[in-house]
Amino acid sequence: MSEQHPISPHEPEEELLSATDAWQDYFSLKEAMAEKRKRVMLEIDAATKVLVDSLVSAGVGHSPAEVIARAVESFFVATYPREQEWLKILRDSKELYIP
Repeated sequence: MSEQHPISPHEPEEELLSATDAWQDYFSLKEAMAEKRKRVMLEIDAATKVLVDSLVSAGVGHSPAEVIARAVESFFVATYPREQEWLKILRDSKELYIP
């Protein structure tokens, strides 16, 4: 069999993380991953992207995601005017981001 060699520390002069630092790192990563899971990527054509960016520039929303959410909500209300209560339920459930 091969001879075993002890593993030396990579950075022996560096301090190990404290338990508090480790927990803070863990919670930061957990929060970042949760935020990432909330996002859904949508494929849009270049012309639609230009329209969305123009609406953001005009101040309709702070971000493309907000502009798209508002546009979809407006379209939904125009298509299903009696479903206002459903939109309120969605907002309250926080499952969808609707500003």
